[in-house]
Amino acid sequence: MSDHPRRHLIAYDVTDDRRRTRIASYLSAHGDRVQYSVFVIDCRPAKLIRLRARLAELIKADEDSILLCDLGQRDRAAVDTMHYLGTRGATTSESPSIV
Repeated sequence: MSDHPRRHLIAYDVTDDRRRTRIASYLSAHGDRVQYSVFVIDCRPAKLIRLRARLAELIKADEDSILLCDLGQRDRAAVDTMHYLGTRGATTSESPSIV
């Protein structure tokens, strides 16, 4: 398996306000919110494993749902897989920034 960063779209449907807030806060620390309950996160496979494990801890599996979609390699995903109608959600640039 390649260790290159991949872009993931994560959407959730969480019934409890407290759990929903915790999940949103956790995902905000790792990626960009592009819609109310939708995030885009760029990460390597090892980080995705940790992210999935933490999300599994945060939800109540019999009430909540989280969808994780692999959009492909980070540098290609922004061009090939994400299309917007209307206003565009903000995502972090796929190239590194030098300050």
